[in-house]
Amino acid sequence: MALAVALLGTGVSHDVRFGASCLVGAAFDIGTLYWMLGRSKGADPHESLANGPVAFFFLFRLVVKAVLLVASALLSQWLDILGMASGVVIVDLTLMTAGSASAAWYAFRPHQPSG
Repeated sequence: MALAVALLGTGVSHDVRFGASCLVGAAFDIGTLYWMLGRSKGADPHESLANGPVAFFFLFRLVVKAVLLVASALLSQWLDILGMASGVVIVDLTLMTAGSASAAWYAFRPHQPSG
């Protein structure tokens, strides 16, 4: 999705900075998600909720997004703030859409016995 938005935005704005910023924002957002999933894969869910790593990872993602947006505002010669915002938001929108579709798909299916 981020690649499609980057290409479309670059075509509409006639500015390569939009596409590059969009892809940078999406890549960092996906990278933090990948890192979070790797770190939490072996953790006990009850212990993780009690100790706060989930909150730490969530705040870390927000801080990374904020730093990227501020950097794009300060480095406007190389980065486009609208492209960066599009890149970090499109990942979350894709996660929400895919997560909702996945939940609906599995919630309304008949339960199958697990062998």
